Formats: sequence, structure tokens, C-alpha cells
Amino acid sequence: MLDNQTVSQLTAEQRATLLETHPVLEKNYRLPTPMMERTYALIRERVWMKRTGVYLYASPRTGKTTCAEATQALLFSEFPKFHILRIAARRTQRPSDAHMFRLILEGMNHALSKRPTADLLFHNVKADVMVQLAARGGSHFVLIIDEMHRLNDLDLEQLLAVHNALQMEKIGMTTISFAQPEIRQRVTGLMTRGQHQLLARFLAEPILFEGCTSVDDLQKILNSYDCRSEYPEGSGWSYTRFFLPQGYESGFRLTNYTNEIWEALSYALGSYTKSGVPMEHVCLTIEYLLLALRVDDCYNVTISRRDITDAVAASNLAVFSGLMHGDNDVEQ
Repeated sequence: MLDNQTVSQLTAEQRATLLETHPVLEKNYRLPTPMMERTYALIRERVWMKRTGVYLYASPRTGKTTCAEATQALLFSEFPKFHILRIAARRTQRPSDAHMFRLILEGMNHALSKRPTADLLFHNVKADVMVQLAARGGSHFVLIIDEMHRLNDLDLEQLLAVHNALQMEKIGMTTISFAQPEIRQRVTGLMTRGQHQLLARFLAEPILFEGCTSVDDLQKILNSYDCRSEYPEGSGWSYTRFFLPQGYESGFRLTNYTNEIWEALSYALGSYTKSGVPMEHVCLTIEYLLLALRVDDCYNVTISRRDITDAVAASNLAVFSGLMHGDNDVEQ
């Protein structure tokens, strides 16, 4: 444990010891981003209004799972009487009349999630939600589903059964789903098959979850590394300061290079910048810069265009963009 005086002036040796567990190296951190803040504002309104369902869709690597995690934490804080549960959907090899019930119970870490019959699992889901809400003095259940495009019609029918059963007990339910763009084809398929009730409950309101779409977005993300992050906890040391303490002391900030980084990201992404740079590639670029510059930290440290180009290349953004948009000319 480091005392406050030690933390306020971390030595090189102390930072070397802490480096192995730094969130940047462990890929285990969540910073506030404009995209997440905009998305949560929309979700918060739907939950507050107790809407039945909304779904967000975006290409891979845009940060949907991170946003789902953040949404759960923020809703926990803002709606303490609601039961908030997050699950990750998965496909089944064959249709099952209990798959959705089992996913929900697994999300609750329920000891009886392996029960063999659908009826028993269904009643466990209903009972557990009621118990959780009774303990909180609430009457609303929020289910966050990551990778919703993996669910089939039968899974959605089971979700509808849960919704209806809770409604009979005067318990409301809001489903917030995150999915890849293929969910739009699923919606079309449900319409073709006349599954209007499923659409109305869970898939009536689509929201596009964008990546980093502008210089302004990027500047706010870089500012999170410069000023709105902290490691070690309680130290007041941002991520940028941790990796570049001398440069930081003399005024170095990642935000000073916002335009240059945006130009490099946009070039690598090609003509698809309007849909946003996926957050995974933004983070990989910034992490590369922090780690590469760390060994050259000094009071006049700077980032060159070559540094930025190398960082973006290391993120594999150009390759990813080519794969996603069918560009056969992307160099591997």
C-alpha cells in the first residue's frame, strides 16, 4: 500500500512495479467517452419511461460490450430499486424451449440454471426476479442483452413469456439489447413471419451505436487519458501522467495531437469515417503511443507523425476496415 505522499510523487521504481497491473496493459479499463455518454442518455430516458425494449446496433469493435457494462453500472447507481441484470447471448446448436430461461438464470448465478425442464427454469426466473425486486422495494426489471443477434425466434418467445408473466405480477420489464448490424435482417425476417408482438416488445426502436465520429469526439477521448483516468486508485495520476511523468509535468498532453491522430485514423479507415472509428482501434492506437513513448519520456517529449502512423498501423485499423467492407486491396 502506498501512502499519499508516496503516491503524489511516484518514483520510476514504483511505477515499474505498478506497470504490470496497469489497466492499459491489462486491457481492463473503462473511460468516459462521448459515444457512451450520448448512448446512456438515450437508454436512461427509455428506462425512466419504462419502455418495453430498445436495441442498439453497430459493427464489431465499436465498444458495444463496454457500453453494456457501463450501462449496467450507471443504471445500478441511478435506479437502486430496479433489478438490473446483464447477460451475454449465445447461439444454440439446435432450437431449445429453455435456452433463454437458462441464460437469464446463469446471469443471476442461479444454482438451478441446469434444471432439465423449461417449466422449472421459467418459474425459477420469475421467482428470482420477484425476490430481487422485493428486497429492493421496487417493481421494475431491466434486462441488458449483449450480442442479441445470436438469439433465435424461440429465444425471443421465451423472453416474451417472462415479460408477460412479470406483467401479471405488476412488474414492469425493459429489455436493452446490443447487437451487430445483422440484427436488422432479423427484424425484417420477423416482420415477414408476422411476429409483430416480438417486434413491438423488444425490437421496435433501433438506435445506431456509433464509433468515434469526429475530431471533437477524439479530443474528449484523449482528454480522458490525460485528465479523467487514474492509476493507482486515489493517486491523482492520470494514465498519460503515469507513462510520461516528465513530459506531463512540462505540459505534454495527448490532446495536443488530436488533429494529427484523427487524420491518421481517418486515412486508415478510408471512406467509412462517417460511421465512426471503432473504439477498439482508437484505444489500441493510444495505448501503443503511451507504451512506445514511455522509454523516451523527458521534459520536451513530443509525438511525431511517424509515431502516430506506426500506432495506427499497429492497431490494424486498415486491415479491419478492408475486411468489414470487402476491400481486397488492403495489404496484410
